[in-house]
Amino acid sequence: MKSRKLNLFRRWIALLTAAALVGSITAVLSSCGSKKKITVWVYSEEYKKELEDFLKSTRYKVSFDAKIRAVHSSDFAAELHDALEKKANIPDVFMLSPDNIKQYIESDVTADVAFLGLPVSADSYFPYTVEAATNSKGQIKAVGWQADPGIFMYRRSMAKVYLGTDNPDEVQAMMGNWDDFYATAKKIDEASDSKTRMLAGQEDMLTPYLSADDQPWVSEGKLVISDRRKAYMDYMGKMASEHLLYTAEQWSEAWLKGISDTQSVFGYFSSGICMLYVMKKACGGTMKGEGSYGDWAVIPGPANYCWGGSWFAVCTESKEKEAAADFVSLFTACTDDPTRLDESVKYFRTSGEFAASSEVVSQIRFDPQFEDQFIGGQNYYQQLSVAARGVSMQHMTVYDNDIRGIFNTYMNEYASGLKSSEQALRDFRTSVKVAFPEINTE
Repeated sequence: MKSRKLNLFRRWIALLTAAALVGSITAVLSSCGSKKKITVWVYSEEYKKELEDFLKSTRYKVSFDAKIRAVHSSDFAAELHDALEKKANIPDVFMLSPDNIKQYIESDVTADVAFLGLPVSADSYFPYTVEAATNSKGQIKAVGWQADPGIFMYRRSMAKVYLGTDNPDEVQAMMGNWDDFYATAKKIDEASDSKTRMLAGQEDMLTPYLSADDQPWVSEGKLVISDRRKAYMDYMGKMASEHLLYTAEQWSEAWLKGISDTQSVFGYFSSGICMLYVMKKACGGTMKGEGSYGDWAVIPGPANYCWGGSWFAVCTESKEKEAAADFVSLFTACTDDPTRLDESVKYFRTSGEFAASSEVVSQIRFDPQFEDQFIGGQNYYQQLSVAARGVSMQHMTVYDNDIRGIFNTYMNEYASGLKSSEQALRDFRTSVKVAFPEINTE
């Protein structure tokens, strides 16, 4: 009798266990089936692969099934306009850069992150990444993913020979402002018998020098040629006329060649992303003693500036805004959930890229893995965290990228001796008027 009761009890337990197992499986399948499908646009195949790999590795439960598509920045505006006009293939989330962020956050295309329930503040992000994402109405319309503050990188071997030291603190003391930068460029030129010049090209100085400008390019419909912009003309003209710079176009073959050359270029204005994906690849080696690998050092240089970076925005036309916001929060650490913050920390620790979230950076900036032998063992994450605190982007306008490009063209002509400063400025004004008839250029 006892044996029969025991067998019935065991069968009952087995049935309950089986039922529970079926219920669990059903719940899991239901959960998987309930994931919202979203489309995410990023600027390159490299970004696409990074995000896809991370989503495969994350153990955090997400509400979305993301299809990630690479849309190059040069094609982005046309493709987004086409998608919105046809109301087909509209991205739920898309990446923005400093070149186009103002254009889109001032439009109705991007959703207010407060409406999406994403907690963004200058307390948890580097303030300039929040400034750039804030529109004229005070709405934050995107969340910073990668910050890319500027740094200055120089050749240790050249510094030791021409400046008497390769110590980063001592070299920084020689070029902590633009007057000292010029004086040091002169010293390098004289000590090297003009075989080594400070920079590969004059346009390398444009963004760092103008980063301190407290005037927008356009104010109340009028083009602004500020005192800082005029000072840049004088400074850059002096550096060029005294042959303290080469004239290589930024990113050109000649510009890249200076990274591996043994003597020609002393330093580059750079950033974390530029170091990882441009300078390391162009240095001519993968270990100390090969090319210029290991012969670089990082310092703040004469200015705080933003080299690049990326933000994620949610499209107002998205039908799955909640899932889209979930995607954004996972990658940007825009969350009050410590478990999710850990996932973002894991991503940036693995990728080596610099986070816009100061909370993420604070957790990993002293990790030994960032003590990079390419820069003699310096911790580049710590260097970038210091640089990011001094950047400001509060005077951005929707015209900046185009007007800055036009300005650079005529400054190069002036520096090359093709035009006087007066003619360069006149032609600059004319070209801006042609490009943007609505701007008063007088």
